[in-house]
Amino acid sequence: MDRPEPGLVKWSPNASHHSFIHINLQHRVVQLYEPTGHAQRGRFDAKKLAKHDDFPPLTTYDWSPSNPSLLAVGTTNGIVNLLRIDDNSNAYLELGLKMLRTCQAVAFSTEGKLAVGLDRVRSDNCLYIWDVNRLSSMDSSVKGFPTSTAPFNEPTNRLEPSVSVSSVRFFEDNPNVLVAGIKGQGLRIHDLRDHGHGPSFHFQTKCCNNLAIDYADQNYFASSALDQPAIRIWDRRATQRDLASTSYLNAVDQEELTWGGALKLHGALETELDPTMVDTKNSFIRQMRFNRSHPGMLAVLSRAGQLKILSTKREYTEPELQLDGSPELLEVRRGYEADPRFVDSMRRNDKVVSFDWVTMPSAALKPRLLVLRANGAFEVLEKPSFTSEYPFKLIPWQSPYRGLEEGSGYHEPIELELSQSVSLLGPLRTEEALSDLSLFGPGKLDVASLVENSLDMFHMMHLNGSMQDESLPKTVSEAKSVAEKLIALRRHYETLPSTDQELATLQAEEPPSQRESHEKLLSNTFQIGSSSNKVQGILDHIMLLRAKERYLFDYTLNQEIVADDPWLRDVWAWVAGAEEAAMEGGVMSHPLDLSYMGVYTVWTNNLGSKPLQRLSDGSAIPDRNGWEHCLAGICKKLGIPKFDGVETKWPHHRQLCLDMCNWARSESHEFEESRSSVSSLKRDSSWYTRSAAHALFKGETGEAVQILKNASTEHPGLLFVSLALQLIGRRDESKESLDFDVRVASKTDPYLRAISSLIATGDWATITNQRSLPLRDRVFVAVRTFTDDALTVWLEEEVTAAAKTGDIEGIVLTGITDPLVDILARYVQKFNDVQTATLLLSICAPRFIDDFRTTAFRSAYRAYLQRHHAFFLRAKFDVESTRRSKHHGRPTLRPPARQIALRCVYCDAETSLQQYQTSSNPASFPFPAIAGSNPSSIGTASGSSAANGATSPLPGPVVGRGAEPQSNPFTEKMVGTGVSCPNCKRHLPRCVVCLEVVGMPRSDKPEHSSDAEVRLAARFPTFCLKCEHVLHLDHARQWFARHQECPVPECRCRCNFRANPELNYH
Repeated sequence: MDRPEPGLVKWSPNASHHSFIHINLQHRVVQLYEPTGHAQRGRFDAKKLAKHDDFPPLTTYDWSPSNPSLLAVGTTNGIVNLLRIDDNSNAYLELGLKMLRTCQAVAFSTEGKLAVGLDRVRSDNCLYIWDVNRLSSMDSSVKGFPTSTAPFNEPTNRLEPSVSVSSVRFFEDNPNVLVAGIKGQGLRIHDLRDHGHGPSFHFQTKCCNNLAIDYADQNYFASSALDQPAIRIWDRRATQRDLASTSYLNAVDQEELTWGGALKLHGALETELDPTMVDTKNSFIRQMRFNRSHPGMLAVLSRAGQLKILSTKREYTEPELQLDGSPELLEVRRGYEADPRFVDSMRRNDKVVSFDWVTMPSAALKPRLLVLRANGAFEVLEKPSFTSEYPFKLIPWQSPYRGLEEGSGYHEPIELELSQSVSLLGPLRTEEALSDLSLFGPGKLDVASLVENSLDMFHMMHLNGSMQDESLPKTVSEAKSVAEKLIALRRHYETLPSTDQELATLQAEEPPSQRESHEKLLSNTFQIGSSSNKVQGILDHIMLLRAKERYLFDYTLNQEIVADDPWLRDVWAWVAGAEEAAMEGGVMSHPLDLSYMGVYTVWTNNLGSKPLQRLSDGSAIPDRNGWEHCLAGICKKLGIPKFDGVETKWPHHRQLCLDMCNWARSESHEFEESRSSVSSLKRDSSWYTRSAAHALFKGETGEAVQILKNASTEHPGLLFVSLALQLIGRRDESKESLDFDVRVASKTDPYLRAISSLIATGDWATITNQRSLPLRDRVFVAVRTFTDDALTVWLEEEVTAAAKTGDIEGIVLTGITDPLVDILARYVQKFNDVQTATLLLSICAPRFIDDFRTTAFRSAYRAYLQRHHAFFLRAKFDVESTRRSKHHGRPTLRPPARQIALRCVYCDAETSLQQYQTSSNPASFPFPAIAGSNPSSIGTASGSSAANGATSPLPGPVVGRGAEPQSNPFTEKMVGTGVSCPNCKRHLPRCVVCLEVVGMPRSDKPEHSSDAEVRLAARFPTFCLKCEHVLHLDHARQWFARHQECPVPECRCRCNFRANPELNYH
């Protein structure tokens, strides 16, 4: 018996009694639990009822199905303890033996019998049967066992002399029949009504452990081996050969199936690859359990923590070969990994050490497993649903690109009749209705009524239509670009009811952060899709529509394409600024190349995962002083003004970081206009507060005051802000701060709120921590006002927060470097925009970035374009991204593998003309391809026709035994033109009409024909798929215009046969 730590779990064997026990082997405690609510992945409600903490070290155990308060525990000295586990009394009874030996197995029957399997001794039986049924009449209100309980002195049956019984189980449909595993001999079935004390049947096998009987089909039971992942399932109906069907006898006689077996599995579980994970004291398979509600569903647990669910079914047998009462073979229909993360060696404390099936109140519910992990935690795992898979296999899928191109929808591609729809899709709707409900306890729901209600609702939805097929709004239909369509959709559906989260945001004391506003914009866009199929069609194809508008590496054009998303537009604006700064080596200073780096990576001198790529050849990584010297040169080259902020050791670091914050800021020209007292347009107040705040952030308080004064003519309220702003200089002298109440500050204008907080507190940290401001502005303020140490800490916190939330504004911090991959990974996980992530990372990956996720993003985006048949767009992306990956003039992206290869079926060598020419001496190919030949098309045909043994091939060079092969110059030339195989030198076959080698210049010179179609057809070979003979295409047309049979005299193949001549063949 296995003894995994920290213990064992077992669900009640009584289907009407919902409870389970946990046996702690370290502390020798049995605890009884009752489920009280949900039992699903991520949530399991249970409470402890009782415990028993007084029993010796156990070797085996079993729980009585007829008396839920009784637990049998076997020990190493052969004594079996009967524990009372439901009343906290620690009461127990002993079943003693005359000869002490290890108790290896115990099992209860449904009629109160207890089977005890013992280790081998020569002079005694090793399988005892006790009748403990009288304990079922105990008074549950009285603790412990009644004092009048007579001791169990003698067993009712003694079986199996001088053998070692390793496992034993009773059949529930016949409590007088049991199966026992005999070590080294096999399995034996005993009928206790047979007083001859001999086994009824014997199955010879070495799989004698972990016996498990299929509750739903008692004819089958399973056993396993000790030292290997071998599992056998047996059929107890295998009694005599005369009663077995022909198909079963053939399996036994011809397929080496042991008599009585129904299924044998050798590699059902994986062997341990890590030697440290091997626990040699335990058997390879720890537990096996059949599901009570689903026939043939077996769960197996290995010592490595692999928990696998095997769904078996009977093999199909022809009706005429079936025989009543015959044993039947099984096959595995499907296997599932209940806990796929078991292979992770870092999760040793989370691996599954024990399990049992949860007895569900209804068979309509998904099968579930109660597992005990190595850390002592209970968890419920659900079997993957088959119901959610099979409807999609019945629907003829129409690719999304068709609906987009043809103007037809791709939702609901097949219309089912009502009866068919309920039969096919009803189970899926039912499973959705039963996915989250209370199964146990006082709050459990009626599963049958829920199923009935879900089917009725599905019926009504099918009649009324679950989605309205309304037409698109006019503004959306007339929109030309995808950005205009999305903006029009948001405006049209902006009256959607607010969610509880949005209402809570409106009632909050602080305005929403930039990240929250961005996520709200995108989530509301996805919510619009539920309004109609046509709207959903647009939202499902945003990436494809953007790709068709040339969403690639033109950063100015990209800003126009994503104009519906201000945050994404600002990202591309920053990239455009980084591109402009990097032109002509603007951010290069020997030995550093700081192209596309961000504020955080520059401040921390982080060159990323490929530091040598950013250094000049042979240069060492400079220290921080060396960085400061290089940055001084870059700042001078870019014309960046001197740093005039807080005292610092690294002014040139801060100069470049401040410039990075303003790369391609769209409002720079507006800032100059706002300082003018005359404005040609009437502006909103937020426009002026933004300009004033930017001036204030730069330390130009006077400019900020002047901007607010100029704006007071249109917005008088800003005059008071300008007056208060003038007090900042005076308060700096007095070192006093005003009382600032965040509840009365502006909740709609983040810049006015920032000015107000600075007026009141004079603390720049209030602005850097005000997340309603764009990250660019907050970083600018931090770089200009924080001390060196405080800036480092603040930048690290912001990068961590951006990576955790997927805030793409973080590009100003990270640049296009390794930390940006973490941000984009979370961003893609939230919004599935793998297109933007791929385009951003393709600028610097793999040139400067080494992360497997960049390759995953790229592959996913390329596969997306392939699925939608956007081949040209995919090729354009490949070309442009490869060009972007160049480093020192050489691309760092590996070119895609060729999709077509040539294979010679004579020697089975796979090659291509380019591969052969690059691996051979170019001097051996003195002339180009022969006129009139097309090596690529000919090679493709040769791979097919030559494979089929075409007519009259020229034999390859004959080499005598022991002689060296001599090169034939003519053959080498044929290899160079793609006519012959470079390995075996055999060439393309001959045309069966003209008997000339296809691919070679022809004697009739069809290339000089005046007919263009003849000139083209003469270059291509064609072949018959049936007789495998090859012809030139023009010869095939001429011959089969008058004949149906093959031109070869001995061949009687009707190559040109038409089954339906009335059809117009093309």
